[in-house]
Amino acid sequence: MEAHDYSTRARERQESGDLQGAMRDVEEALRLDRRHAEAFHVRAHIRRDRGQFWRAIRDFKRAAKLAPQDYRNFYCRSCARRLRRDWKTALRDLGEALRRCPTAAPALNYRGFLLLELGRLDEALDDFARVLEVDPDHFEAAHNRGVCLERKGDLPGAEAAYTRSLEIRPGSAHAFRSRGNVRRDRRDLEGAVGDWTRSLALEASNVHATYQRGLALLALGHPDLAYPDFTRAAEMDPRHADAYCGRAEVWRRRGSRADAARNLEAALAAAPRRWARRREVEADLRALRGGRA
Repeated sequence: MEAHDYSTRARERQESGDLQGAMRDVEEALRLDRRHAEAFHVRAHIRRDRGQFWRAIRDFKRAAKLAPQDYRNFYCRSCARRLRRDWKTALRDLGEALRRCPTAAPALNYRGFLLLELGRLDEALDDFARVLEVDPDHFEAAHNRGVCLERKGDLPGAEAAYTRSLEIRPGSAHAFRSRGNVRRDRRDLEGAVGDWTRSLALEASNVHATYQRGLALLALGHPDLAYPDFTRAAEMDPRHADAYCGRAEVWRRRGSRADAARNLEAALAAAPRRWARRREVEADLRALRGGRA
Protein backbone atom coordinates (compact mmCIF):
# COMPACT_ATOMS: atom_id res chain seq x y z
CA MET A 1 0.00 0.00 0.00
CA GLU A 2 1.09 3.57 -0.71
CA ALA A 3 0.69 6.71 1.42
CA HIS A 4 -2.51 7.64 -0.40
CA ASP A 5 -4.06 4.25 0.39
CA TYR A 6 -3.23 4.52 4.08
CA SER A 7 -4.59 8.06 4.37
CA THR A 8 -7.80 7.06 2.56
CA ARG A 9 -8.33 4.16 4.92
CA ALA A 10 -7.47 6.37 7.88
CA ARG A 11 -10.21 8.80 6.87
CA GLU A 12 -12.73 5.97 6.61
CA ARG A 13 -11.77 4.72 10.06
CA GLN A 14 -11.89 8.22 11.55
CA GLU A 15 -15.38 8.78 10.17
CA SER A 16 -16.53 5.43 11.61
CA GLY A 17 -15.15 6.32 15.05
CA ASP A 18 -12.11 4.00 15.02
CA LEU A 19 -9.65 6.72 15.99
CA GLN A 20 -6.93 4.32 17.13
CA GLY A 21 -6.94 2.42 13.85
CA ALA A 22 -7.13 5.69 11.93
CA MET A 23 -4.08 7.03 13.73
CA ARG A 24 -2.07 3.89 12.95
CA ASP A 25 -2.89 4.24 9.26
CA VAL A 26 -2.15 7.95 9.09
CA GLU A 27 1.22 7.52 10.82
CA GLU A 28 2.11 4.82 8.30
CA ALA A 29 1.15 7.19 5.46
CA LEU A 30 3.44 9.86 6.91
CA ARG A 31 6.25 7.34 7.38
CA LEU A 32 6.05 6.61 3.66
CA ASP A 33 5.70 10.28 2.63
CA ARG A 34 6.41 13.13 5.05
CA ARG A 35 4.97 15.61 2.55
CA HIS A 36 1.59 13.91 2.14
CA ALA A 37 -0.84 16.77 2.71
CA GLU A 38 -3.91 14.55 2.99
CA ALA A 39 -2.32 12.51 5.77
CA PHE A 40 -1.77 15.68 7.83
CA HIS A 41 -5.35 16.72 7.06
CA VAL A 42 -6.75 13.39 8.28
CA ARG A 43 -4.52 13.35 11.37
CA ALA A 44 -5.85 16.81 12.22
CA HIS A 45 -9.41 15.45 12.13
CA ILE A 46 -8.42 12.57 14.41
CA ARG A 47 -6.83 14.97 16.87
CA ARG A 48 -9.86 17.26 16.74
CA ASP A 49 -12.13 14.29 17.51
CA ARG A 50 -9.91 13.50 20.49
CA GLY A 51 -10.26 17.06 21.77
CA GLN A 52 -6.63 17.91 20.93
CA PHE A 53 -7.59 21.16 19.23
CA TRP A 54 -4.18 22.85 19.29
CA ARG A 55 -2.51 19.78 17.73
CA ALA A 56 -5.29 19.65 15.14
CA ILE A 57 -4.69 23.30 14.25
CA ARG A 58 -0.97 22.58 13.80
CA ASP A 59 -1.69 19.68 11.45
CA PHE A 60 -4.16 21.70 9.37
CA LYS A 61 -1.45 24.36 9.10
CA ARG A 62 1.04 21.77 7.82
CA ALA A 63 -1.51 20.47 5.33
CA ALA A 64 -2.21 24.04 4.14
CA LYS A 65 1.50 24.67 3.51
CA LEU A 66 1.76 21.49 1.45
CA ALA A 67 -1.52 22.07 -0.45
CA PRO A 68 -2.08 25.87 -0.33
CA GLN A 69 -4.96 25.85 -2.83
CA ASP A 70 -7.05 23.31 -0.91
CA TYR A 71 -9.68 25.41 0.86
CA ARG A 72 -10.59 22.53 3.19
CA ASN A 73 -7.49 22.99 5.35
CA PHE A 74 -8.41 26.60 6.15
CA TYR A 75 -12.10 25.74 6.61
CA CYS A 76 -11.39 22.81 8.93
CA ARG A 77 -8.79 24.79 10.85
CA SER A 78 -11.41 27.47 11.47
CA CYS A 79 -13.68 24.77 13.00
CA ALA A 80 -10.90 23.75 15.40
CA ARG A 81 -10.19 27.39 16.28
CA ARG A 82 -13.87 27.98 17.02
CA LEU A 83 -13.84 25.02 19.42
CA ARG A 84 -11.04 26.88 21.24
CA ARG A 85 -13.27 30.01 21.16
CA ASP A 86 -10.74 31.80 18.97
CA TRP A 87 -13.32 33.73 16.94
CA LYS A 88 -11.03 36.23 15.25
CA THR A 89 -8.63 33.75 13.68
CA ALA A 90 -11.47 31.33 12.89
CA LEU A 91 -13.09 34.05 10.76
CA ARG A 92 -9.73 34.86 9.19
CA ASP A 93 -9.28 31.21 8.21
CA LEU A 94 -12.73 31.16 6.66
CA GLY A 95 -11.83 34.25 4.67
CA GLU A 96 -8.76 32.39 3.36
CA ALA A 97 -10.88 29.34 2.52
CA LEU A 98 -13.36 31.47 0.58
CA ARG A 99 -10.61 33.35 -1.22
CA ARG A 100 -9.55 30.00 -2.64
CA CYS A 101 -13.09 28.76 -3.32
CA PRO A 102 -15.70 31.56 -3.15
CA THR A 103 -18.59 29.14 -3.74
CA ALA A 104 -17.61 26.60 -1.05
CA ALA A 105 -20.97 26.04 0.67
CA PRO A 106 -19.49 24.42 3.83
CA ALA A 107 -17.19 27.41 4.45
CA LEU A 108 -19.91 29.97 3.66
CA ASN A 109 -22.39 28.25 5.95
CA TYR A 110 -19.85 27.92 8.77
CA ARG A 111 -18.90 31.57 8.53
CA GLY A 112 -22.59 32.44 8.69
CA PHE A 113 -22.91 30.23 11.77
CA LEU A 114 -19.99 31.98 13.48
CA LEU A 115 -21.40 35.40 12.64
CA LEU A 116 -24.77 34.26 14.01
CA GLU A 117 -23.10 33.20 17.26
CA LEU A 118 -21.41 36.60 17.44
CA GLY A 119 -24.72 38.42 16.91
CA ARG A 120 -23.75 39.84 13.51
CA LEU A 121 -27.08 38.83 12.05
CA ASP A 122 -27.15 40.81 8.80
CA GLU A 123 -23.72 39.49 7.80
CA ALA A 124 -24.80 35.97 8.71
CA LEU A 125 -27.93 36.31 6.57
CA ASP A 126 -25.81 37.38 3.62
CA ASP A 127 -23.68 34.24 3.96
CA PHE A 128 -26.69 31.93 4.28
CA ALA A 129 -28.24 33.56 1.19
CA ARG A 130 -25.01 32.89 -0.75
CA VAL A 131 -25.04 29.25 0.39
CA LEU A 132 -28.62 28.82 -0.82
CA GLU A 133 -27.69 30.36 -4.17
CA VAL A 134 -24.97 27.73 -4.55
CA ASP A 135 -27.01 24.88 -3.04
CA PRO A 136 -30.77 25.58 -2.74
CA ASP A 137 -31.23 22.36 -0.75
CA HIS A 138 -28.69 23.15 1.97
CA PHE A 139 -30.60 22.28 5.15
CA GLU A 140 -28.30 23.96 7.67
CA ALA A 141 -28.26 27.27 5.78
CA ALA A 142 -32.05 27.26 5.44
CA HIS A 143 -32.51 26.50 9.13
CA ASN A 144 -29.84 28.96 10.30
CA ARG A 145 -31.47 31.63 8.18
CA GLY A 146 -34.62 31.01 10.22
CA VAL A 147 -32.65 31.43 13.45
CA CYS A 148 -31.30 34.79 12.24
CA LEU A 149 -34.72 36.05 11.24
CA GLU A 150 -36.24 34.88 14.53
CA ARG A 151 -33.57 36.77 16.49
CA LYS A 152 -34.21 39.86 14.39
CA GLY A 153 -37.91 39.65 15.29
CA ASP A 154 -39.09 38.73 11.79
CA LEU A 155 -41.34 35.86 12.88
CA PRO A 156 -43.20 35.38 9.55
CA GLY A 157 -39.84 35.24 7.75
CA ALA A 158 -38.45 32.81 10.33
CA GLU A 159 -41.48 30.53 10.00
CA ALA A 160 -41.09 30.50 6.22
CA ALA A 161 -37.39 29.70 6.54
CA TYR A 162 -38.04 26.82 8.95
CA THR A 163 -40.77 25.53 6.63
CA ARG A 164 -38.26 25.56 3.78
CA SER A 165 -35.75 23.65 5.90
CA LEU A 166 -38.43 21.01 6.56
CA GLU A 167 -39.09 20.71 2.84
CA ILE A 168 -35.40 19.87 2.48
CA ARG A 169 -35.25 17.53 5.49
CA PRO A 170 -38.75 16.42 6.55
CA GLY A 171 -37.35 14.24 9.33
CA SER A 172 -35.67 17.00 11.34
CA ALA A 173 -36.93 17.06 14.93
CA HIS A 174 -34.89 20.23 15.49
CA ALA A 175 -36.58 22.11 12.63
CA PHE A 176 -40.07 21.12 13.82
CA ARG A 177 -39.11 22.33 17.29
CA SER A 178 -37.85 25.64 15.90
CA ARG A 179 -40.97 26.24 13.84
CA GLY A 180 -43.11 25.30 16.84
CA ASN A 181 -41.36 27.99 18.91
CA VAL A 182 -42.06 30.62 16.27
CA ARG A 183 -45.68 29.56 15.87
CA ARG A 184 -46.09 29.83 19.65
CA ASP A 185 -44.67 33.36 19.54
CA ARG A 186 -47.08 34.16 16.71
CA ARG A 187 -49.91 32.87 18.96
CA ASP A 188 -50.66 29.97 16.65
CA LEU A 189 -50.82 27.51 19.55
CA GLU A 190 -52.51 24.73 17.61
CA GLY A 191 -49.83 24.96 14.92
CA ALA A 192 -47.14 24.95 17.63
CA VAL A 193 -48.63 21.85 19.27
CA GLY A 194 -48.66 20.13 15.88
CA ASP A 195 -44.99 20.91 15.29
CA TRP A 196 -43.87 19.86 18.77
CA THR A 197 -45.87 16.63 18.39
CA ARG A 198 -44.02 15.88 15.15
CA SER A 199 -40.72 16.76 16.79
CA LEU A 200 -41.42 14.39 19.68
CA ALA A 201 -42.41 11.61 17.30
CA LEU A 202 -38.86 11.90 15.92
CA GLU A 203 -37.06 12.62 19.20
CA ALA A 204 -39.19 11.56 22.14
CA SER A 205 -36.65 12.50 24.81
CA ASN A 206 -36.58 16.24 24.13
CA VAL A 207 -37.51 18.07 27.33
CA HIS A 208 -38.06 21.47 25.69
CA ALA A 209 -40.66 20.26 23.18
CA THR A 210 -42.41 18.16 25.84
CA TYR A 211 -42.73 21.05 28.30
CA GLN A 212 -43.66 23.62 25.66
CA ARG A 213 -46.38 21.38 24.27
CA GLY A 214 -47.76 21.03 27.78
CA LEU A 215 -47.88 24.81 28.19
CA ALA A 216 -49.63 25.26 24.85
CA LEU A 217 -52.20 22.55 25.64
CA LEU A 218 -52.86 24.22 28.99
CA ALA A 219 -53.38 27.58 27.26
CA LEU A 220 -55.74 25.92 24.77
CA GLY A 221 -57.88 24.67 27.67
CA HIS A 222 -56.74 21.03 27.72
CA PRO A 223 -55.23 20.56 31.20
CA ASP A 224 -55.71 16.78 31.19
CA LEU A 225 -53.66 16.53 27.98
CA ALA A 226 -51.05 18.93 29.35
CA TYR A 227 -50.48 17.03 32.61
CA PRO A 228 -48.69 14.00 31.05
CA ASP A 229 -46.30 16.34 29.22
CA PHE A 230 -45.38 18.17 32.43
CA THR A 231 -44.90 14.82 34.16
CA ARG A 232 -42.65 13.50 31.39
CA ALA A 233 -40.61 16.71 31.37
CA ALA A 234 -40.06 16.40 35.15
CA GLU A 235 -39.12 12.73 34.78
CA MET A 236 -36.61 13.50 32.03
CA ASP A 237 -35.16 16.43 33.98
CA PRO A 238 -35.91 16.32 37.72
CA ARG A 239 -34.43 19.84 38.02
CA HIS A 240 -37.03 21.25 35.61
CA ALA A 241 -38.83 23.47 38.13
CA ASP A 242 -41.23 24.92 35.54
CA ALA A 243 -42.58 21.44 34.78
CA TYR A 244 -43.68 21.09 38.42
CA CYS A 245 -45.32 24.52 38.16
CA GLY A 246 -47.23 23.30 35.11
CA ARG A 247 -48.48 20.31 37.08
CA ALA A 248 -49.45 22.61 39.95
CA GLU A 249 -51.57 24.71 37.61
CA VAL A 250 -53.36 21.60 36.35
CA TRP A 251 -54.16 20.58 39.94
CA ARG A 252 -55.31 24.11 40.71
CA ARG A 253 -57.76 23.93 37.81
CA ARG A 254 -58.95 20.56 39.07
CA GLY A 255 -59.66 22.16 42.44
CA SER A 256 -57.01 20.33 44.47
CA ARG A 257 -55.05 22.91 46.49
CA ALA A 258 -53.07 20.23 48.33
CA ASP A 259 -51.74 18.66 45.11
CA ALA A 260 -51.03 22.07 43.62
CA ALA A 261 -49.07 23.04 46.75
CA ARG A 262 -47.07 19.81 46.69
CA ASN A 263 -45.99 20.50 43.12
CA LEU A 264 -45.01 24.08 43.90
CA GLU A 265 -42.93 22.77 46.80
CA ALA A 266 -41.26 20.36 44.38
CA ALA A 267 -40.59 23.23 41.98
CA LEU A 268 -38.89 25.29 44.71
CA ALA A 269 -36.81 22.28 45.79
CA ALA A 270 -35.71 21.56 42.21
CA ALA A 271 -35.02 25.15 41.14
CA PRO A 272 -31.59 26.79 41.27
CA ARG A 273 -31.07 29.36 44.02
CA ARG A 274 -31.45 32.34 41.67
CA TRP A 275 -34.46 31.03 39.75
CA ALA A 276 -36.29 33.99 38.23
CA ARG A 277 -39.71 32.66 39.25
CA ARG A 278 -38.82 31.87 42.86
CA ARG A 279 -40.62 34.83 44.51
CA GLU A 280 -43.68 34.40 42.32
CA VAL A 281 -43.93 30.69 43.15
CA GLU A 282 -43.34 31.29 46.87
CA ALA A 283 -46.19 33.81 46.85
CA ASP A 284 -48.47 31.32 45.05
CA LEU A 285 -47.58 28.65 47.57
CA ARG A 286 -48.36 30.93 50.52
CA ALA A 287 -51.70 31.79 48.92
CA LEU A 288 -52.56 28.11 48.46
CA ARG A 289 -51.66 27.29 52.04
CA GLY A 290 -53.74 30.25 53.23
CA GLY A 291 -56.74 29.12 51.20
CA ARG A 292 -56.75 32.16 48.92
CA ALA A 293 -55.84 30.48 45.61
